[in-house]
Amino acid sequence: MDELEFRRTLYADPNCTDPRVLAAIADDPKKQEFCKELKQLDKNMHQASQVKVPDDLVHKLILRQTMQSHKASKVRNRIQLAMAASVAFVVGVSFTMWQQSNLLDLSKQAIAHVHYEGGYALDAQDNFSLQQVNAKLAQFGGEFTEELGHVYYANFCDFENVRSLHMVMQGENGKVSVFVIPHDDTHNAKGSASGKGYQSQAMDFNRASIVVVGEEGSDIQRMKEQLKRNIHFSA
Repeated sequence: MDELEFRRTLYADPNCTDPRVLAAIADDPKKQEFCKELKQLDKNMHQASQVKVPDDLVHKLILRQTMQSHKASKVRNRIQLAMAASVAFVVGVSFTMWQQSNLLDLSKQAIAHVHYEGGYALDAQDNFSLQQVNAKLAQFGGEFTEELGHVYYANFCDFENVRSLHMVMQGENGKVSVFVIPHDDTHNAKGSASGKGYQSQAMDFNRASIVVVGEEGSDIQRMKEQLKRNIHFSA
């Protein structure tokens, strides 16, 4: 038996009882030492593998696995909850934006109304009294508590298919159109607009919305504040 075969045999089994291996060991002190080292190494490895398993190891492993599973579930639930909240937030914002984009903008519509009718109402030269104006305004549950100055025109009109009150009054810099429109949640009644040579501002009350329209550059803010002070709507 050559040296290479001898070592391979002992590496495979330090306790080999092959006669050839035993004969080689008996005739060579170095082989005896080599065999002794391998047997000791094999013994050490065997002892290391004989670790006593604790009696409650299974329960501990099950408990650990359960806790890890619970922790992973909590993390997963938090992620899912966060994702659900994010989706709900996006849907809510999108719905709000969609809803706002679909509201009828009274400020823009009032300018379009004045532009479309030309000078029909603005050219009027009547002088409506406070009692006459309040008689029409009463249909919207409102009344003016003080004189408003010269009212050239005060009649009902079709404001985007809604029966409304259209007035033309004397403002600081010329005539001003004023619309009283029944309150509707589908209306944007708190904005302002400009275009086609006009500017407008809207304000909302519990029973109706009011839009003031004047020529660009005119002081419609003062008329808006005057109307806000002087008008009263029943609950």
